[in-house]
Amino acid sequence: MLLGLVGITVWRIRAVEHSGKPKTDTPLVVATAVIRLATVPVELRATGEVVSRHSVSVMPQVSGLLQSVGFHEGQMVSRNQLLFRIDPAPFQAALASARAAWSLDESIVRRDSALLPHGYISPEAYETAVATAQQAKAALRQARINLSYTTIRAPIAGLTGAISVRSGNLVSSSMTTPLVTINQMAPILVEFNLPQSDLDTVLHYHDRGPVGVEVSREGGNHVLGTGPLVFIDNTVNSQTGTVLYRARLANRPLRLWPGQYVRVRVVLAIQKNARVIPQTAVQDGQKGHFVYEVINGVARIVPVSVAREVGGLAVIRTGLPVGAMVVTEVPETLRNNMRVMPRNQPPSTPKRRLT
Repeated sequence: MLLGLVGITVWRIRAVEHSGKPKTDTPLVVATAVIRLATVPVELRATGEVVSRHSVSVMPQVSGLLQSVGFHEGQMVSRNQLLFRIDPAPFQAALASARAAWSLDESIVRRDSALLPHGYISPEAYETAVATAQQAKAALRQARINLSYTTIRAPIAGLTGAISVRSGNLVSSSMTTPLVTINQMAPILVEFNLPQSDLDTVLHYHDRGPVGVEVSREGGNHVLGTGPLVFIDNTVNSQTGTVLYRARLANRPLRLWPGQYVRVRVVLAIQKNARVIPQTAVQDGQKGHFVYEVINGVARIVPVSVAREVGGLAVIRTGLPVGAMVVTEVPETLRNNMRVMPRNQPPSTPKRRLT
């Protein structure tokens, strides 16, 4: 019976040896890519906010009854277009009264100027009459100004917001809420902040020529507009360690709105013949970045220096030559010096001598 048990055990061992169980030296199938040359931008990215280049809060300069509104809220208005009209009647009456007072005082000055040489009035009385006439003239000018304030026109061309007071209501020169706000929409500005560590780079390229800025919607790649960088703040924000920048965009047609948050891409330059690989190929290690290079069917760890990442690509500064094959989707089981087989292996696999 003992011999029978031994025989069964030996049979099972041999069956396992000859079974279809994978061997440890079976290559691991991996996705690969070859380092290539490409033209890529030197860029910086940030989140920005759209701001109006010129915004005006329209306030009444005199108090009175709001007689009419000459536009619809949300309407695009032109410069000097009629916006509001305040009842002019009280101011017309004040102007007529000021004109009459000035006319009377001027007549007194003319009369006294004829009497003064004959000694019929004292020099002091004449000087008083002249001063009174000058005050009346100033009051007349102020009355004209007040009357002109009853007609409120657009100081700039732009898009109107909500109207805070409707016709038939009283308005006051002391009110703090504007009748309406006008925002210039074209051109328009985009404000954004970049770390102070990027300031030298931006200044370097800005001194060499115009720096372009591309703006797209948050959460999407649709470009809303492009324009030049027009402002670099003269102070670093000590609380955030960032510098404020502004770009000017034509905004034609109107796609950007004040207060809107956007994605900003600052294109500093265009680099030709840059060595690039898929960003997924770059791994993080204790000593920095590295990739798995495939050499003669073996994956080896190679340290690399990454200049930057652009659109899913990593720009390699040092570490690998053009044409080297790297693993782009690194499995968890991949280890250094492990045999691999590229998925969809090209006819000619890059050959490099193992060192």
